[in-house]
Amino acid sequence: MIFLNLLLSGLTFLIAGNMAEKPQYECYKTEDEIKIDGHINEGAWDHAPEALFIDMDGSEPRQKTTFKWLWDDKYLYGAFYVEDDHIWAKMTERDAYLWYENVVEFFINADGSSKSYIEIEINPLNTILDLFVLNKHNDRSDIRQLWKWDCEGLLSAVQVDGTINDPSDKDSHWTIEIAIPFDQVYTAPNNPPKDGDTWHVTFTRGEGDENPDKKEASTWTPPGFHNPLSYGKLNFRTSR
Repeated sequence: MIFLNLLLSGLTFLIAGNMAEKPQYECYKTEDEIKIDGHINEGAWDHAPEALFIDMDGSEPRQKTTFKWLWDDKYLYGAFYVEDDHIWAKMTERDAYLWYENVVEFFINADGSSKSYIEIEINPLNTILDLFVLNKHNDRSDIRQLWKWDCEGLLSAVQVDGTINDPSDKDSHWTIEIAIPFDQVYTAPNNPPKDGDTWHVTFTRGEGDENPDKKEASTWTPPGFHNPLSYGKLNFRTSR
């Protein structure tokens, strides 16, 4: 849902993307407390694997994005580092169309059926968009977006190293911490997950600014977002 033109370019890789082996992320359970403040400095994060985004065509993106995930009995925790030389975001209302600005998006298909998923988006102002999506044909031909659904109990925080909406200087990065309550992931087979459970997920980053023709995108699993068959796997582990 980032940008129409990026969606069209992503379709070029749809067939190859569905046939290729998808990446997997080993998500380990933690007993340590994680404070959702946007600072990725808790010791627990040192034990989480780090993964990289790639460009929509599979190449290395202009700006780096990394992520880590952990979980406990209540939450799925995410931490994202977003390199960004021009941090731009103005939308502050929940469920605003954040994909027009700088944004990180989360797509979660917990039951593997590919017919529904949760979409959550966060911008550098910590504005949230959250949707429950029905997608009968695994594309945009018959999509149903449930805008009234909110991920109740969601926790998120953002830290910015730079100046938002100031094109006169060069920014560094922004970081996200997020905690998604398991009881809001209605399609998950177990709450909390059991060791060995697998969810189908992907994460996408959109970069937009005042110039509507200057838009970039990167993701964990091209072609990305609205086709659950193209998602990677998040494997829950209780221990290493």
